[in-house]
Parts: sequence; structure tokens; C-alpha cells
Amino acid sequence: MQVQLQRYTQRLVDEQCAKAGKIAICSQNDRICSFGNHDFAELGQQIVQELDCASVIVAEPLHPFPFLLLFRAPPSLAALVPRDSESRSSLHDIPLVRHCQNPTDFLAAICTALRKRKGCIVENIGLISQGSLTVEQSYIAWSSVLHATVIKYFEDLLTTGPQLTGEMETVLQYKESCLKPFNTNGFLFLPSLPAHAQTIISEMSLAGQATVQLGLVDSFFGNISCAADTTLYISETSARLDELQSQVDPVPFDGSSTAGITASSELPAHRAIVCATGCKAILHGHPRFSVVMSFFAVPDDENLCRIASIPVVDGEGGVGGLAESLVRAFSLTGVKAVIVRGHGVFAISDTGFGEALAELAHVEQRCRDSYFTQLQERYQFE
Repeated sequence: MQVQLQRYTQRLVDEQCAKAGKIAICSQNDRICSFGNHDFAELGQQIVQELDCASVIVAEPLHPFPFLLLFRAPPSLAALVPRDSESRSSLHDIPLVRHCQNPTDFLAAICTALRKRKGCIVENIGLISQGSLTVEQSYIAWSSVLHATVIKYFEDLLTTGPQLTGEMETVLQYKESCLKPFNTNGFLFLPSLPAHAQTIISEMSLAGQATVQLGLVDSFFGNISCAADTTLYISETSARLDELQSQVDPVPFDGSSTAGITASSELPAHRAIVCATGCKAILHGHPRFSVVMSFFAVPDDENLCRIASIPVVDGEGGVGGLAESLVRAFSLTGVKAVIVRGHGVFAISDTGFGEALAELAHVEQRCRDSYFTQLQERYQFE
């Protein structure tokens, strides 16, 4: 168990999510085990006991955006309500727990929040998440809350401007030190997609690893597909994009197999895009600034919304109309990437995943640039 706790702790550091030395993970089986920061571990153990859950993560984010959201919020506000679709479906809202001097009351407030939701923002601590069955559940919840709060913060900042002393300086320092240009050239994709199933899956696996490594997803979620003859190879629902080798389903286009039953919920959208465009590879991620800027897209002369000239469409996944809106955007514009409002980016390629990954990164870079240009124009900072 200690090895597992240490592994998830290292993930939070490697993924630049949490501060090294300010993380504790606690897990309960026949006894409570913990790893990490002593004070955070003590709090985590108390939460595990109170909730009788499998695991708890107590960690301070690497960047202060959850704290800034808390400090910007009215004192009476009990929870934040993110607008991005991933957060709406998995988190609903994010409770805010403010510090109080009485340790018993403070613990009770945290536990009350975690009985209702998977994670919360806690003043003077950071983010706390819980998993009812596994450590991975608490890790996913913690990462998802972080993703949601970053999107929520930057959306609010562009909408209302800075409200705290030193806030803009913090944001600009983050931009200069952390938002480096994407480099997708270091991933050695094949120049064209092969026909052999195992080689296709290897290319998909490399694309998944690259997408996670570049931070173009929420935690490790997203989906990938590859069309080969009569079959669409697609990542399974809830698959880890960085561990795809055994999580790809071969789904016949003619529906002659039930393989699609475990495929990503975005299967209808992937299939419709392939049939409409003839593309061979599709990569879907949740890059943060693309999601943020999708809320600020405006209609053009073609009755399409755009941001930084990139089409933005509406629609829910699964059978919620996303397939139709994506096909319309790709067909009308001939572009290689389309943003889904509040959700993420679908990037396509006629050749392989190297091009799809470059398109995904390019869209996110353009949305970053557009964000900070609009921020400067609206609030005139230096």
C-alpha cells in the first residue's frame, strides 16, 4: 500500500499539480496507511475515520488559483459552480471550506463537504478529495477539482477582472514561467497510419501518452480513435490515455459486433466525423484555455461561433447532438480542429496522430494567446 501511495504522490508532483512536500495520501483497508506531509496526513486520517472511505488526498496545488477563487468569493458563498461540462457531470459543484480556529468544527466542515461531493477547496490547506473504494478515485477527484478550478478562475478573471492585491502579478508570473510554447516534435509517430491492429494501438498509445504529458487533458481523460478499413479503433470509456495498450476497442462500422459497448461515450461523434470527413485519426482532449475561451466565442457570417478563428460548437456527448454539430463545423470549414463549448477540442488528421496532436496543441496555444490579449485589452495592465 505504501508503494501505491508514494506512486500517486509522485504523479501529482510530476504532473505539476501539487507542491512537493505539501501532499498527503491516506488509505484504509484493514488499517489506515498514510504517506506524505505529517500535518496533512493527520488531517487525512481523521477524515478517513469520519467518512469511513477508502482514501483521502490532502494537498496544496502548485499554483494558487483555487485559493484565489476562494478569496474572490463572497463570504456567504458555500460552493462554486463550474460551467465546463466535465465538471458539471462529475463534480456538480465545488464546496468552499473556510478556516475556523476550532479544530473540531474545521474537521466537521470538511467532512460535511466531502459527504456531499468528491472534493472541496479548503482555506489555508488546498484541495481535499475522497475516494469511496480506491486510491485512484481520490486521485481522479483531486485532479478533476484542480482542472475545474483553473478553468473557473481564468473564466472569472476575464469576465470581471482582478479583484485582489497582487492578483494580476501572480497571473502574469504564471504565464511567463509555466505557459511555455508546446513542442510536439519530440514524439516519434509513424508518418502514416499502418493497417496492422497492434501497430495502430501502439500509435494510439503514444498519442495518449503525449496528450497527457503535454497537459492537454483533464487528469488523464480524453478519447482517441483510428479508422482502418471497416473498423474504428477507439479508446474505452474512462480509459487512461497514458495507459491505452489494453484499453482500445475495435468497433466495426457496420455494427456487426458488440465491441462498442465498452467504447468511449464519444463513439457516435468519432464515427460521424470519420464518415463525413474521411479522416483516419481523431484526438479529443480538454486543454484548459480552449475550454475557457469557448465561453467567449462569437458568431460569424456562416452562423458558426468562433474564437481566434477556430470554430466553436455546442452539443452534449453520447447521443446529445455533439456528432451533428461537429460534423457540420468540420464540413463547412474544412479545418482540422473544432472546439466544443465548455468541453474540449476534437482534432483530426488524414495521415496520423502526429498531425492530430500538433493541431490540438496549436488550438490551445492560439486560445492562450487570445486569452491574454483580451485580458490586457479589457483591464489595461502592464
